[in-house]
Amino acid sequence: MNKKMSGKAGIGTDAKIHHKLFNEFMKDERTREAYELESTMFDFIEEIKKEMSKKHLSYYAVAKKAAIDHQVLARVLNGQKNAEVSTLVKVAHGVGAKLNLVLQR
Repeated sequence: MNKKMSGKAGIGTDAKIHHKLFNEFMKDERTREAYELESTMFDFIEEIKKEMSKKHLSYYAVAKKAAIDHQVLARVLNGQKNAEVSTLVKVAHGVGAKLNLVLQR
């Protein structure tokens, strides 16, 4: 078996290459902004899905409580729609939570 393909040797090498490429891409301001936006949305979606699972809530139940169409909710939670903050606030409310935007330095 190829040493790069087995064990920690392959993972370490791949991780180093990945980090080097990632850091190079992140030097570009537009790339960095796009990544931060996607990362923020991904984290939000994951938190909503965890709450839905923990509370055994369906898309329909969350959409109803959030007062939005279930198809809009599905598009947001599948990452297909770049939702407005007002929609994200409603989605958070739909799982019994509050969206809190915080600046980090």
